[in-house]
Amino acid sequence: MRGWMSCLLVWCSTVVMGHGVLASNGFFLKNGDRVCFYGDSITEQRFYAVAVETYVITRFPKLKVDFVDSGVGADRVTGGWAGPIDVRLKRDVYPFKPTVVTIMLGMNDASYRPFNAKIFNTYKKGYEHLVDALRRHLPGVRIVILGPSPFGPSPFANIKHRFPGGYNGVLQRYDEFDKKLAAKDHLYYVDFNAPMLAVIKKLQATHPQFASQVIPGRVHPSAAGELLMAEALLKLWNAPATVTKVAIAGDNVKLADNTQVTNLQTAEGTIRWTQLDGSLPYPMLSLHETWPQFPPVNGWQAPQPKFSFVNPPAEAIIHAGHLYRQLDQEELQVTGLTAKSYTLSINGQSVGTFSATALASGINLAKYRTPMLLQAYHVLAMAWNRTQARFYAWRDVQLPIELYSPPWSGSPRLILFGGVSAASRAIVHADGEKLAQAIYSVLPDMLRGEREAAAPLTDHYRLKPVE
Repeated sequence: MRGWMSCLLVWCSTVVMGHGVLASNGFFLKNGDRVCFYGDSITEQRFYAVAVETYVITRFPKLKVDFVDSGVGADRVTGGWAGPIDVRLKRDVYPFKPTVVTIMLGMNDASYRPFNAKIFNTYKKGYEHLVDALRRHLPGVRIVILGPSPFGPSPFANIKHRFPGGYNGVLQRYDEFDKKLAAKDHLYYVDFNAPMLAVIKKLQATHPQFASQVIPGRVHPSAAGELLMAEALLKLWNAPATVTKVAIAGDNVKLADNTQVTNLQTAEGTIRWTQLDGSLPYPMLSLHETWPQFPPVNGWQAPQPKFSFVNPPAEAIIHAGHLYRQLDQEELQVTGLTAKSYTLSINGQSVGTFSATALASGINLAKYRTPMLLQAYHVLAMAWNRTQARFYAWRDVQLPIELYSPPWSGSPRLILFGGVSAASRAIVHADGEKLAQAIYSVLPDMLRGEREAAAPLTDHYRLKPVE
């Protein structure tokens, strides 16, 4: 947060209020919405869900929307180790009363084998039951079907997946059903498969060493890979690319989109002005830090960005996916400059040195270390940590007391259940549920903290000629 950098305006010589705060009228989410991300281990990774949440909160800090991640590894349309589908929905979706539910399934449903009509029929019937159950228990819910992400190309492909068309060819048939179901039932649909494959193909041509980093290990995307998924979902939701757009010509403000520009002054070639923006730039997950592919559930905090470090695979993926162009345009254009180059600083912090030509064409401040971007990364960390609190209450408290445990972790962690009375088990279950609900009760306060942290602050710009 940058509260200590807020300053009183001494005097105002120019005020331009373009569109003021970005209008959220055309955006899919509305005040009071609650989004539940439902799915398998790719949703459990929490990357695309947190990336979407962070975008919404930093772009629309006054929009009151809640988010909950209910992804479980190995899940199918019929459920999985955390319970059959109806148990999963009753415990992991309905209590949160979502108005929007995204569903991402299919990777496990196709069973990692050539297309099988019987398995496919189970998927179709299971998906129809899932949609019907959501509509029955959540009247008016908007359902977004997320097609399965690709089974990624990799040099260490397992031989069992080498059959005509490959496993991704099977997933694409499942994806086609997803699309038809969405059309038939008037649902929303997002294609994750084709955009991610397009980026992989582009990287194979331009940066072959990073192509496999979109989906390392073939099933689970990297944090940067899931930015592509967040991008696809956000574009369906009509997410604006603009953070702010400012155009200055001499001593005049020609354009101020989603910001208020005041105190424009020119003296001895130096230009100063003040901005109060309507949004923050979008912090790109994993661009300035390294995230594990499977972050631990309990106690693991979001890594702090190190702006001296640029993660090469993430940078290549972000560039190939046009993330800045599609979601993160914080444009500054200054014309009528007389010197060859200028140093830009914001709140006394150096941002960079730019030629007059570059400034006249326009620079995207979202790509630079600014006080606004530092603030946005703080919001990202808060969003991640709030999701971690939800996962702790759910995965480390609720599921164990119900004797659900991932098959790869051995027996349930609460092994004491095997040697105690039913009455004692009931006490443990009741107290555990109270603990989980107590944690859930603080999540709204954590979300309010995110929105408060995302409120843009007053920023002071200086553009000084390089001598």
